[in-house]
Amino acid sequence: MGSSARECRNCFMRQVSRCLQNAGFNSSICNTKWTSSHNLPSGEHTFLDVIHSTSKEKSDVRVIIELNFRSQFEMGKASEDYNNLVRKLPEMYVGKVERLRNIIKIMCMVAKRCLKENKMHIGPWRKQKYMQAKWLGPCKRNTSTNSLSMGYSQTISSKQKVKASMLTVDLLDKIPNIHCTAVEVV
Repeated sequence: MGSSARECRNCFMRQVSRCLQNAGFNSSICNTKWTSSHNLPSGEHTFLDVIHSTSKEKSDVRVIIELNFRSQFEMGKASEDYNNLVRKLPEMYVGKVERLRNIIKIMCMVAKRCLKENKMHIGPWRKQKYMQAKWLGPCKRNTSTNSLSMGYSQTISSKQKVKASMLTVDLLDKIPNIHCTAVEVV
């Protein structure tokens, strides 16, 4: 991704995070970064998340927001079946960690089969472990929407009160300039 495209994406993530924070959600820009290991090259990824506290008895619910979800699975020389499956993915993912884990597992399994059938090597960045590291690895949460380089914080002002569940918020209503396929989270 070019420098200007990355900056545009960062600005958009800050805008989405700011809108969610203004609506009372504990939203942050997350950055995962991992070092290389035997079969996993190093990498980093930036996305949004929302931590929703339902009650004192229940644990917090983490909602992942990936603004370019579909593109994370696109391949240049994929089979038509794989490309059809990728087209069914939402352009923007908004959902729980468990559901994301299942989608990653399925997509990586199908990608592996597709590449194997075409006698092509599967790059380490296409493997399930790498894809999981993007969203499910340890991350730094940046709740500041002014700059990605500002200090990290796990808390949000206690004055802000959540008005609805993150899973019921329509981002398309909150950010009118967004152009993507709408997704219904179930």
